[in-house]
Amino acid sequence: MSRSSHRRGRARAVIPAVLAMAATTVLGTTAHSAPQKAPSATLVSDITYQILDHEDFGPNESCPRTDYSRETVRSLPRDFFFSRTCGGEIRVEIDYRASLNSDRSITIIGGHVKFFEGSSVFTNDQDGGLDFGFTGEPQTIIPMGQAQTRSFYVENDAEGEPDDHATVTVTWTNIRNYQLSRVRLP
Repeated sequence: MSRSSHRRGRARAVIPAVLAMAATTVLGTTAHSAPQKAPSATLVSDITYQILDHEDFGPNESCPRTDYSRETVRSLPRDFFFSRTCGGEIRVEIDYRASLNSDRSITIIGGHVKFFEGSSVFTNDQDGGLDFGFTGEPQTIIPMGQAQTRSFYVENDAEGEPDDHATVTVTWTNIRNYQLSRVRLP
């Protein structure tokens, strides 16, 4: 066998190996595995509201309400918003932001509970509220497979009517999304 034909034979064997290495470097995977999916978890939010619309005339109106969501959370923060009404004149809102941590726990980064009272539930007259989980305040961290519960009390303190109030209780549950991170192909 001549020297040139020997080099061509070796080149034919080396080229596929070099191409496979380049594909591995560029794609970050080998020919025998699928790319990894971004980690995620499911945040279940179970919310109960106990809203009281105090009346100077006639009976007070008590309004138990609920909300429920089951949403995927990843490393980028995700915003949540819920709202319930009572008595045709009170609206209670809760909003918060959640993010997945590297250990797959979920942090409630910060949120607000707002109490509105006016001539209708569509009023923009905010008469009470509170913030939670922001810088300098304790954040709620929900480990994988566990739940955390927080209760918030808001009232109409802007108009001196504390008998109009709401208690909002949130139970957050962190459920892992089971995904195959690497699949071996035959």
